[in-house]
Amino acid sequence: MNLLDGLNERQKEAVINTEGPIMVMAGAGSGKTKVLTTRISYLIKELGVNPYNILAVTFTNKAANEMKERIAKNLDMDTKWMWISTFHSFCARVLRDEIDNLEGYRRGFQIIDDDDQLKILKEIKDDTELDFRPKEMSKLISKYKNDIKFNFFEERNKDTFNEVNKKYSDYLVKNNLFDFDDLILKTIELFKKNPNVLERYQEKFQYILVDEFQDTNTPQYNLVFMLSTRHHNIFIVGDDFQSIYSFRGAKIENIRRFKNDFLEHKLILLEKNYRSTTEILNLANDCITHNPNQIKKVLESNNKSGKKPLYYPAKRTAEEIAFIVDNIKKINISGVPYKEIAVLYRANYLSRELEDAFIKAKIPYKIYGGLSFFSRKEIKDMIAYLQIIINHNQDFSFKRIINEPKRKIGGATLEKLAAVAERMNLSLYDAIDFYESKSQGAINLVEFKKTIDTIYNQIENVRLPDLIDIILKETGYKEEMKKEEDPDIFNDRMDNIQEFKSVLLEAEDYYEEETKKKLLEALLADLTLRTDKNDTDNNDSVRLSTYHQVKGLEFDTVFMYAMNEGIFPSDMIVSDAEMEEERRICYVGITRSKNHLFLSSSESRVKFGSMDYFSESRFIKEMKRPLLDIFNPYNIKTEFTKPQVKLETKKEEKVTSDITLGDKINHKLFGDGVVVSQEGDVIKVAFSAKFGIKTLKASHPAIRKL
Repeated sequence: MNLLDGLNERQKEAVINTEGPIMVMAGAGSGKTKVLTTRISYLIKELGVNPYNILAVTFTNKAANEMKERIAKNLDMDTKWMWISTFHSFCARVLRDEIDNLEGYRRGFQIIDDDDQLKILKEIKDDTELDFRPKEMSKLISKYKNDIKFNFFEERNKDTFNEVNKKYSDYLVKNNLFDFDDLILKTIELFKKNPNVLERYQEKFQYILVDEFQDTNTPQYNLVFMLSTRHHNIFIVGDDFQSIYSFRGAKIENIRRFKNDFLEHKLILLEKNYRSTTEILNLANDCITHNPNQIKKVLESNNKSGKKPLYYPAKRTAEEIAFIVDNIKKINISGVPYKEIAVLYRANYLSRELEDAFIKAKIPYKIYGGLSFFSRKEIKDMIAYLQIIINHNQDFSFKRIINEPKRKIGGATLEKLAAVAERMNLSLYDAIDFYESKSQGAINLVEFKKTIDTIYNQIENVRLPDLIDIILKETGYKEEMKKEEDPDIFNDRMDNIQEFKSVLLEAEDYYEEETKKKLLEALLADLTLRTDKNDTDNNDSVRLSTYHQVKGLEFDTVFMYAMNEGIFPSDMIVSDAEMEEERRICYVGITRSKNHLFLSSSESRVKFGSMDYFSESRFIKEMKRPLLDIFNPYNIKTEFTKPQVKLETKKEEKVTSDITLGDKINHKLFGDGVVVSQEGDVIKVAFSAKFGIKTLKASHPAIRKL
């Protein structure tokens, strides 16, 4: 078998140029894995390189195993023992062999997981007078180790961080432990402090290959650079157009570092796409040209021509979703399996209305890399609270939320309460009035019942969406989340809860009931039909996903949903670098599609419990109109205009636009904060540590000056 058979000229060039630093910029769907594995096979079979002298690193075990399998097939040999692995697995292997050379450590070390790390940090907190939140500190330690910049509040608390981090590091050394981030950092430390050890590995690895190079962070780059300085036979493959993981520490700047550190490098562009039609690639090329300072690539399709991508600027979200549902059905009837269809969106909360529509239309779906909206913990908790508020006989809901948040009502107390309920033929909730005990658990049960009764008595006097805010405040649920959750997870969960308010707002218009209580009963009965009704065991299901979750995957048909300014790109984006990454995310979305691509936006949509109005995304405006077919039954203007966001505000909250640097402001969702920078109408506000720095419009109705 000739290894080069089936490769195009550029791919062959990347395989046979074996000496010196090589930078391969591989466009989406251009066969980078094939090039990587063929190159390794070529080194072994054609040049006689010892497999032990080749190192290949990637980011997932799945990718590493796929590479091994392809090489095994090419060479008909066992590849399990080869140095082809993730960065972390490689470092763990080195440390196990060389641990005696690392001061303070000994053989038999243990690698701890996130839960172990939290236990150690809680122990440090208990043993000291330091004031910190273990989950938040865990994230800061990881950011520090991966060279991710701290925000304003994190910098302000740097002294506490330094103290805790020192105690944490000492604990790990004393107990012969490594956390996940340490694997790379300690390997670098090992090499720096033991030049002879570094020299052995530099000599050993005559050829080094790095997959998905655009996703490397600072420690990963430093490690690869150290290992490659002897032979300079370093081969990197990646795509600067698909660098979308800066929030994890990935640095697109590493591509520029490589060019400067290896001035003699050879650049090879893989521009032949084996995935998408010409029309889809034309749109992708057009999209990414608006990003400056990138390595120019123009993808060309190896496939036949197809239909132009279709864009629908709907007036209302219901029309946008109906457009998606109708086209999914048509495409499925034409012979495309549901599993070859994906609907992509920028944030998880956007899945909710899609799921509702798919359930009603009997379209099977799966949330890729996540949970269905109504299966998410915080949503199930909110539903359980509403159930127990409106119907005290709901023992199942009672058991779910009695300690959500924690109320120190133990198992023994609940067992005694259950005995009272059974004896008197009452619900657990009603049995609280007859539970005779002076224990703290019993006292807390009474307080819980008072809280629920208080909320119940407010139902008729408030809008249903406001009921969620009351639950969050009165039960302490939101405050508990702040204490227990990582800030990013907290924000994501709050987004989901805010979106759940939209369900209640829609219910007020949908159900014809005399009272709010009856309306709520009708909604909750309907929600039980929506929850867990999707057939998750059906492999032939439409994929619903954020863009980040599907990077590296491909589908026959892709729908890019909610292409609105303020949603994609987010209204929290202000810097040029952030906007460029958003545009790269858009490019990734376009290039997931093989044959059919649909984009859609909605002029108005219910977001977080109120009606908002949006213009189309700037990314849509940037796309040349000849490259798009427009489905425009209402002749809607599709030129970009500023978002006209309308939020319901309390009469006493005056909308301001005279906010300046240093002002104290209040935001409806994020609370009080201080303006730390300003550019025109765009301000950066430092909120509490849980929210950090947020970029906002000073004139936004959700903001008021204090």
